[in-house]
Amino acid sequence: MTPAKISTFHLVPSVEKSFAYAQATCDGHYLFIAGTTAMDEEFVPLFPGDMRAQMTKTYERIRRTLEAHGASFQDVLSEMIYVTDIEQMLAANDVRATAYGPHTPAATAVEVRRLAFKECMVEIELVARIPKASS
Repeated sequence: MTPAKISTFHLVPSVEKSFAYAQATCDGHYLFIAGTTAMDEEFVPLFPGDMRAQMTKTYERIRRTLEAHGASFQDVLSEMIYVTDIEQMLAANDVRATAYGPHTPAATAVEVRRLAFKECMVEIELVARIPKASS
């Protein structure tokens, strides 16, 4: 049996490639979305100090990646959330709940000292299934 070809996806190709990573990889069945933060198209962190705004922007960027693969938050199997302040994340958890609606993926939230960009307070990575996955 030949393994499925792995494809990559970039939201901001030039910047992501300069950091040697892809926003997502896919094998035709599963989509692995890299840690996503609240960045603009120039890869400048947005909303320093505002967890709610950063979470909103981060889920919007993730939504774009999911949609590019014909998926939605309803297809997410697992979520890992890294935050610099767990209390602020919990206070803004309604942003997360709104993104998922009634769907509840397996999820873990971890407080860390800092993220790759010091202005970022939240970084989220996901694993999703691809609807109507190719055989």
